[in-house]
Amino acid sequence: MSSNNLHRNWNVSGFNQGWVFRLAEQCCCRIPSRIPYALAANLMDWYQGFRPQVSAAVRANLAGAFPHLSPSRLDAFTDSTFANYGRGLVDYLRAGVDPPEVTSRPGAEESLTGIGGGRILVTAHMGNWEVGGLYLGRILGPHCMVGLPESDPGVDAFREAKRSSVGHRTIRVRQDLSTPFELRRLLEEGRSIVVLADRSVDRDCVRVRFRGRPALFLRSPALLSALTGAPVVPVAVVAEGAGRYSAHVGSPAVAEGSLSAGELMQGVADFFGGILEQYPDQWYNFFRYWREET
Repeated sequence: MSSNNLHRNWNVSGFNQGWVFRLAEQCCCRIPSRIPYALAANLMDWYQGFRPQVSAAVRANLAGAFPHLSPSRLDAFTDSTFANYGRGLVDYLRAGVDPPEVTSRPGAEESLTGIGGGRILVTAHMGNWEVGGLYLGRILGPHCMVGLPESDPGVDAFREAKRSSVGHRTIRVRQDLSTPFELRRLLEEGRSIVVLADRSVDRDCVRVRFRGRPALFLRSPALLSALTGAPVVPVAVVAEGAGRYSAHVGSPAVAEGSLSAGELMQGVADFFGGILEQYPDQWYNFFRYWREET
């Protein structure tokens, strides 16, 4: 899927604008948390009626990932997916005044800190990846967050300001031909990078089985691993309640020897498939994900 198509699918509402984030942050940080949580829940209910095609896409994604679920369960998980997304947005916006509590699952911190040198930390559109960035910063120190530019530069500016306030750097791909070389240099210098890997972009793709179905993940994390020797480490930070999260970390793997890029990313897909099994209503693809099966 091209980056342009990603923007068209993801920004269908027109609400993904910098001024919306700035206004919402001001409101969320100046009132008791129970009020923005309630407002977010009502907003998500309204949004599902306002954009029924988006709600239908989320339901179709869940049906593909969980073919055994009854229609009523699919409806319930669809509703709670939007509710969880709204609550997670409040947690993200209030992080400066009321940091979310993140608890590491057994072995999570050891998996992260037991590795020397640079790390390629891969996450997915599950849980709360911005809260996950705060957690990784606490455990590993400042790192670089890699991603596509937003369709509205104001959103980029907002996110980058929040990340830089805690020492993190943002690197936008597909803007400079030197970006892959810069990422390689950072890893060889011992820095860590964070990449959302569960969506492919143009030729940066590898076919995997995700929840038993064909899907396309990014290939570049495995290629960077092969070039630098840096391990790929899957990480998911998922909500356990309002302002409460748990951090899950998979086994590190390096693309070398008999382990191909496809096999490495299949391991990543298996990790996130297991996370989705436990948290089916925290998968935030607001377009028909399984169209990527081509």
